[in-house]
Amino acid sequence: MSTPLQTDLGKLAEDYVSLALHLHNHDPNPYIFIGDKALEAKVKADKRLLPELAGAFVALREGLEATDVSGSEDDAYRRALLADRADALIARAALLQGRMPESFEAEVEALYSVSVPELGEDHFRALAVELDEIIPGSGPLPERMSAFRDRFLVPPEHVEKVVAATLDEARSRTRANMDLPEYEGITLLMNNFGEFGAFAEYLGKGCTNVHFSTKMPFHVDRAVELATHEAYPGHHIQATLLEAEMLDKRGWREWEMLPLFGAHTIVAEGAANYGVRLSFTRDERIEYDRDVVLPMAGLTHLAPEIETYHRYVDYVERLNYARNEAARRVLYQGWSRARAVDWLVEFGLETRTIAEMRLNIIEAIRSYVITYNYGLDWVTQQIEGTDGPDTALKWQRLRALFEQPVMPVRAHWAMMPRRP
Repeated sequence: MSTPLQTDLGKLAEDYVSLALHLHNHDPNPYIFIGDKALEAKVKADKRLLPELAGAFVALREGLEATDVSGSEDDAYRRALLADRADALIARAALLQGRMPESFEAEVEALYSVSVPELGEDHFRALAVELDEIIPGSGPLPERMSAFRDRFLVPPEHVEKVVAATLDEARSRTRANMDLPEYEGITLLMNNFGEFGAFAEYLGKGCTNVHFSTKMPFHVDRAVELATHEAYPGHHIQATLLEAEMLDKRGWREWEMLPLFGAHTIVAEGAANYGVRLSFTRDERIEYDRDVVLPMAGLTHLAPEIETYHRYVDYVERLNYARNEAARRVLYQGWSRARAVDWLVEFGLETRTIAEMRLNIIEAIRSYVITYNYGLDWVTQQIEGTDGPDTALKWQRLRALFEQPVMPVRAHWAMMPRRP
């Protein structure tokens, strides 16, 4: 006798959380879970193989399709978002079992619900020509860029105090523009967390462990970039406000689980990157690095060059899409690691050492790399649109993205039109 099809959204949300935890018995990538720790421990002890869970994956999807939500707009949109998560879960399970999508584009669509532009080599050549005029010296551009940037390397003994001071500054700026819960707070941990330079480990109830790598080089510009991206107003504030809205207010339990796949990651990484530029205008960032970071790092003598350095940083951000193209080639076009490293050196203008590190990250998180650059573009469009909002409205819209489940949703679900 077959089990009756489950069509209750609350129960389907619980099924999703359980299946996502089961998946992570086989998935090496990190995830955030702020639900029942007893459930997490129970699932971790239940080492079922992924093929054994295939029926449950199908039942989750079919149950969502069969659920009647005609009487509630909130339920209809919740179902569409949960369906997106279910499809991403199924796609990730297939990938972990060696069943790859037909292309990089198909993987991005399956896991993140978006289509990312493919940029040709001419795009990166044009950026290289412009960068060549900025970076001093002679010889190959990647080596000149590396030598120039490494002059702005924060000595290891100064990194923690620079990070701590910048986290305080970022928190102050965020609190000046957002009404935050009094209970929120972070713990700074200087260690190494996987392949990431920094990682926000949300613990629930407004508490986050912000890990900073002690192994990766830390340049002057990384202070503002990482403090804002990981904490204020980035991942820490995202998770704090999301929990208050989705779990405490609405009781949507699927938000207890935040894996590194699904459309929500486009919003998470894109909004965290957007928070960098919203917290510090370009001029404010230059001023902060010159007047605070350089003196704390013992690099005051570089103050006259800080504006040139930030011109370099601007171009590096535009070169970020090269990582997508390297991932496309390694994952789906049969390129060897060595060939991809050469390509990143030539077109991404990375040094060979940094290119090797980029490949390590691509091997670990695959097409997730698109969430940083395309995610920023998507969030920028959501917040700024065409109406030229002022700064206060940008902060308001950023908060709305944190608190409301507005994100790309696969067209083939078409369960409900996306909210504006």
